[in-house]
Amino acid sequence: MTTPKLQRSAMAIAFFSCLLAASVHAQDAPDLWRAQLELGFNGSSGNSSFGILRTGGALSRAQTDIYEFEVSALVRYGKSEDRIIADDMRSTIKFDWKPASDFSPFIFVTASRDQIRKIDSRVSGGAGAKWTFGRSEDEASKASFSLAATLDREDFALDAGATEEEISITARWSTRLKLDHTFASGAKIGHVTFWQPKIDSFSDYIVEMTTSLSTRLLSNLSLAVEHEFIHDEIPAPGAKPNDQKFSVVLRVSL
Repeated sequence: MTTPKLQRSAMAIAFFSCLLAASVHAQDAPDLWRAQLELGFNGSSGNSSFGILRTGGALSRAQTDIYEFEVSALVRYGKSEDRIIADDMRSTIKFDWKPASDFSPFIFVTASRDQIRKIDSRVSGGAGAKWTFGRSEDEASKASFSLAATLDREDFALDAGATEEEISITARWSTRLKLDHTFASGAKIGHVTFWQPKIDSFSDYIVEMTTSLSTRLLSNLSLAVEHEFIHDEIPAPGAKPNDQKFSVVLRVSL
């Protein structure tokens, strides 16, 4: 079983690898490497209501005519009167083949945990393909749809005396609709919806919707407002099905 300490260490390694690689490659190959750091405040309602800090980063190597490789990490943490009220983190590694094409295959692995949603650890990996069907000539607007097959392993944080299974291994379909538009002013609006039904039971599904609006403050500094909604039709034992997270984030591009 993946322990919280081990997973927290792995995510920390991924996060600081982003920073290290960014510092090494930003000056040597600015056209091939892109790095982004963020720091913000996050509010949540659902399983809990709180205000927490959020930090994260992403590093990607892009040769868009051939491939794109990205490593990212995101951490949220909050504490109130010696009580932990938020403890979730996520790290992802993904590889896209010919991402600028209308059709592009991809693979990914994500490790995450969310103590508020009673998920001690979750590891998900999969492969699929993306279809970009709406792309303006100036690349200001994009729309894409992707389909992947994934395998999830979840370790639940069960209450003492609980009779439910502690570990769940589930095969799912993962469909994603993504819409992006960049205005002439440089402001950007984006929306992503995931629908992830269990392969052998469509009544067991997860929906994740994220909407963001960002505006450029300086050449490499932007301010973003983000709303995330999560619905798990069959949540972890002891958790509620719905969660909402609100963020105001400063993002620095390196």
